[in-house]
Amino acid sequence: MEKKNGLLTAALLGTVLLMGSCSSEDSEMGTPAQSGSPILFSVADVQPRTRTIYEDQLQINWVKNDEIGICSPSANVLPSVEGEPKNATYKVTALNADGHPHHAEIKPSEEITYLKWGDNLTTQAVFYGAYPAERIVTYPDENSAVFSMKYYTNQVCEVYSSENGVYLTKPDMKNAYMIAKNELQPIGDHVLLSFDPIMTTPDITITAGSYEVGTGIIQPVTVTGVSILMPKALTGKTLNYKITEVTNGAIENPRGELQDYTTGEEWESVFVQIDNGGKRYVDLYEGESINLMAFLPPIPQLTGAKIRVHTLGATDFVKTINNLLQAQSKIKIQLPDITPETTKPNNWISKLEGSTLLKEMSIPAYVCKGTETPDDIKKLLKKGVRAFEFPAKLLGSYNDWGEKYYIKEDYCKVFNDFLSSEADKNKDNKEFVMVWAGEDLDLTTGKDDKTSYLTKPITTATSSSSVSSLQNGVVLMKKVGWQFIGDDYYFSNLNKERVCYYVTITDKLSFYTSNTDDNNAWKAQFIDTDQDGNPILDTNKAIYNQIVTYKEQSGCTGIVTIPGADKSFDSNYGDLLLQAVIDCNFKLRRNSKQQ
Repeated sequence: MEKKNGLLTAALLGTVLLMGSCSSEDSEMGTPAQSGSPILFSVADVQPRTRTIYEDQLQINWVKNDEIGICSPSANVLPSVEGEPKNATYKVTALNADGHPHHAEIKPSEEITYLKWGDNLTTQAVFYGAYPAERIVTYPDENSAVFSMKYYTNQVCEVYSSENGVYLTKPDMKNAYMIAKNELQPIGDHVLLSFDPIMTTPDITITAGSYEVGTGIIQPVTVTGVSILMPKALTGKTLNYKITEVTNGAIENPRGELQDYTTGEEWESVFVQIDNGGKRYVDLYEGESINLMAFLPPIPQLTGAKIRVHTLGATDFVKTINNLLQAQSKIKIQLPDITPETTKPNNWISKLEGSTLLKEMSIPAYVCKGTETPDDIKKLLKKGVRAFEFPAKLLGSYNDWGEKYYIKEDYCKVFNDFLSSEADKNKDNKEFVMVWAGEDLDLTTGKDDKTSYLTKPITTATSSSSVSSLQNGVVLMKKVGWQFIGDDYYFSNLNKERVCYYVTITDKLSFYTSNTDDNNAWKAQFIDTDQDGNPILDTNKAIYNQIVTYKEQSGCTGIVTIPGADKSFDSNYGDLLLQAVIDCNFKLRRNSKQQ
């Protein structure tokens, strides 16, 4: 797609408009360059580029108040204020200023901060530009042509049309990074910068299949977003991009190269959330579809990426992209007809990188009332619940210098069968489950010290345990005496080493961040219920809303108990809250080098 047809003009400290089209010789237009005068910039695109966005879905056009960062390490370019860095931010202040399509005026965002010509007007000067300016961490300098920019893995697409069962969305263009470079002798008073998008941009269309009432999953399929899991990842918190070519010439892309990324040691996921008029989901009936676009780092030779469609209920839809993920890739995902044969457990943990730490995870939990059958636990596991509180009613006990409690054999069988990786259908199963007993009771693995009803009990986990060390196991925890420190409850494993602490939540949610003095601290939430253990709608809704509107790139919810998770598709926000907690695991940057 053509990014910008025609001219996009920028003027510094004045209303300088260039008539006609721009070319690589535009540096000779206007008045001659003068020492000490502001440098005027033009931003334009005069021909289609190979790395572009789909014409029928999205155009990259400047809009009012867009900010562009421009810098120059050249000796003959100076800042407006002596001693300041040689970079400045420019803002689009007017569109169609002379009636020409896509014709714009830009000025410095701050009038006192701009670039100006120095005394030497006979040598080459190099200029670099990047959009969006607000994401720039560091600019290129005389030793490095690298822009360092904040990279967001938590992205949003907003629904702008929903006609005839087709939901069309537009992404946040702040994730569509554009880069420019030009090198020229300062003959004229302005410099042309032609911006190229650098991101890898999958355009994903999801279409719903049919359903069978007998599955217990009723029409429609509720989609909360997609995540793209890449077998390569940035090695730091920033996207570092080196510009190698002038962007105004006829040289084919790439114009630069991505720096600092892994080649298979780590995975990284980008989560694309839906904003459907304030709702963070869409309901797709049979044959209906939604189009979502993601912006990924320009990682070369990106093969083996996986796209996971996030839906409510006991469903798990993942598509592997075996071919090279191109700069622009149209990807169609047809959800299967939902039948007893195609319904799969929501095995979301298995899609996480094995090095993901427990303290980095968001885990939906359920507090049993004491009336649940083994089949009820099986249904909760299929929906994605991964932590349980078992009351004494569901436990057996034996005496050994005091009462000891264990998970009854028929419930243990449910856990063992669910966590098994021996059957073909479970060969990629990397799930784990966490269980603790209510009423401050000790949990053991079986009916006596020599018996274990669990295939893989884990009693030595800490908050720094990884997914790979816990997979296929049941982590046994103990609630220690309801010890109050403020609103905090302390938890430990059987060896009394603290794993995490629980926080009573009434009307707000706190997120864990890695900036804590206690490396083993891990927040979690018991959501309030009424005296019968039923969810309080306003509390469920309030916590759900805080989770889905959380935009940071780090942090997690820890364990969150989900009242109503035993019910399907009702009005108590149980399923929505459960899926929102799961989705958190795919929104966040968690590369080990970033901790």
